[in-house]
Amino acid sequence: MTDANENRQDDTKEKAPFVKLLTANHARIYAYIISLVPNDSDADDIMQETASLMWENFSKFEPGTNFVSWAVTIAKFQILNYRKRHRQSRTFLSDKAYDLLISETEKLQEEGLDRLHALRDCLRKLSQKDQQFIRLRYYEGASARIVAQKVGTSIDAVYRSGARLNHLLLNCVRRTLTCRG
Repeated sequence: MTDANENRQDDTKEKAPFVKLLTANHARIYAYIISLVPNDSDADDIMQETASLMWENFSKFEPGTNFVSWAVTIAKFQILNYRKRHRQSRTFLSDKAYDLLISETEKLQEEGLDRLHALRDCLRKLSQKDQQFIRLRYYEGASARIVAQKVGTSIDAVYRSGARLNHLLLNCVRRTLTCRG
């Protein structure tokens, strides 16, 4: 019995990176699934099946490559299996329409990743003070009142800074994407 417990502990330690990656990207993977599956309950089941397959096949994942892309590929096959299993009992889009939907969803996901990378680049270009503001307001979710107290300014100044930074970041992201495109 001890050998079995030790093997499970080794397996769990070995897959700790998987848990970290799945936790960080769960919402993005689930968003992909829910965009292609008609009801929440089925989407939940597919997410579970996908996570289980990812766990079993994590040794095949190449570190440093795109985890979400790998996960979405597995999810896509789970969704296709789901469609085959439920073809008789449910009304679905035609295969051609469904393929188009998958293609468009993947395109949107890639565009979202491009925007996210551009936003990260733009955030790095901000001053320390502006980065602190972003961190407090958006990452920590602090209210305007709390931010005003922490940085020693008025609530109105917090709102003005937020609007200024939103405008600045939006323009930076647009420029960055235009240069990359």
